[in-house]
Amino acid sequence: MRFLRAVLSAVVATLPVLVVLLVPALVRGDVDGGSAAGVGTAVLNAAFIAAIILVPRVNGRLDPEVPDWTSSTAMAATARVWRSRIWLALLTVLALLAILAAGQTAAYLMSQSAPAVTGGALDYSRFLAQELVVYLVGYVLSLTTYVSLMRVLARRAK
Repeated sequence: MRFLRAVLSAVVATLPVLVVLLVPALVRGDVDGGSAAGVGTAVLNAAFIAAIILVPRVNGRLDPEVPDWTSSTAMAATARVWRSRIWLALLTVLALLAILAAGQTAAYLMSQSAPAVTGGALDYSRFLAQELVVYLVGYVLSLTTYVSLMRVLARRAK
């Protein structure tokens, strides 16, 4: 049950990422009608960094463990982990980045077998499938792993 709440926390924290991912002009430079891929990339990265920072607070609200992991104490517990167990916290971020890269790779392989842009026209169903793989495997699963590991490290850092 705790894993499902961690997944729900990651989904809630990354909703702005999903919004950006679903707009083809923000994430692809090869769509008709102009592109804002540079702006979209910056907004996407900023939204994901904000999600990484805020996911402990969201998880503390959705899955509290009084008094150590609530909405108001989760950020402080995460900061304690970063201060006292820096190498383990860095390994947690490394796991986050590895899962994010796996999601990006899966979407890339998907795009090689079924390209979203063919003949200059965007097939939104293929685009949507690729972006949902990036979102679910890359962003949601990576943040789920991050918040779950941070929660374990915070429990042991006391």
